[in-house]
Amino acid sequence: MKKISSFIALFLLCFVPLFANEPLIERKKVPLSVALPLLKSIEQHSILLGHGPVHMYAFIDPICPRSRDFVAMIFENKKMLELYTYHFFYYELERFHSKAYIARIYSDKNPLEMLRKHMYDKEEISPLESYPPELQNKIEQISAVAAELEIYKRPFLFVVKPQKGGN
Repeated sequence: MKKISSFIALFLLCFVPLFANEPLIERKKVPLSVALPLLKSIEQHSILLGHGPVHMYAFIDPICPRSRDFVAMIFENKKMLELYTYHFFYYELERFHSKAYIARIYSDKNPLEMLRKHMYDKEEISPLESYPPELQNKIEQISAVAAELEIYKRPFLFVVKPQKGGN
């Protein structure tokens, strides 16, 4: 009897992770035909990097290790800067409580340089606890679009290739 209960427990332990991850497997990205107009509506709030023909819209969090790895990979590979134009949008992952850091980066005179320093060079930055309504509005606009696009992880990417025929 003890062997049977041990076998059942082992069986359940093997399959619990499959069921626990099921919602993540079923998530589908919003189609680009829906996403692109929304992304274009907040494009003026993006931090641009690179000059390639393919546009990559990336939602990142300044504290998220995966976002930092992604940004580091881009800065370390000059070819990626030739192939892609990156549009970075800072969007908070709630577990990191990074909104004040996002505000600090967006409020800087040179947000791209601040992005590089913080996410690539790994320099510490101080959070910006209070900020003007314009900055709050920018962060809220990005958050509203991200919610509509069902952004659930960082980095979250949309890749837009140039249309054939030169456009």
